[in-house]
Amino acid sequence: TMSTTKYYRYENSHCTVTARAGLQDIILNIKGDHCHPPEPEQIQIRTFKQVVKAGAISESIPIPQIYDKEAAHIDLSTLSIAVLPSQRQLGSTFDKARRLQTPFIPNSQLFDIAESYTTTLKNLHFLCIDQIIKRKTRILVFASNEQLELLFDGSVILIDGTFSSLL
Repeated sequence: TMSTTKYYRYENSHCTVTARAGLQDIILNIKGDHCHPPEPEQIQIRTFKQVVKAGAISESIPIPQIYDKEAAHIDLSTLSIAVLPSQRQLGSTFDKARRLQTPFIPNSQLFDIAESYTTTLKNLHFLCIDQIIKRKTRILVFASNEQLELLFDGSVILIDGTFSSLL
């Protein structure tokens, strides 16, 4: 069965407030009392983490670069900057979020390649050949137009023994 309720508890262990919300994050019930004033620094840090996590999921640039870019753009108070976790401290969280978006490694030759893996970041064609030639043999060739031009401009093409080739 699927749960239709989410439960929230405040991060501060001294605060006894709990909230129950529906799946659309509409608050259904609140129990307990807040025993502390709001902490704007924690709100700023949470917002910063959410922005970096969204960037880690949607962008393909290195996570430290996303962290630095967002840190330069967001307007944090001096106190927020002082308690802001470093990229190294948050790295595993962002790495996991990105990893969850990566397709699984297939265990057979029959799988679909996501559209995002068939084009470059500039939205140019990257998957040249995707062919099943025998029952258990599939050929995938990835190359950009620039790479192919560079390859065929050479007078000699060298092939190592890593992959079998059909010429």
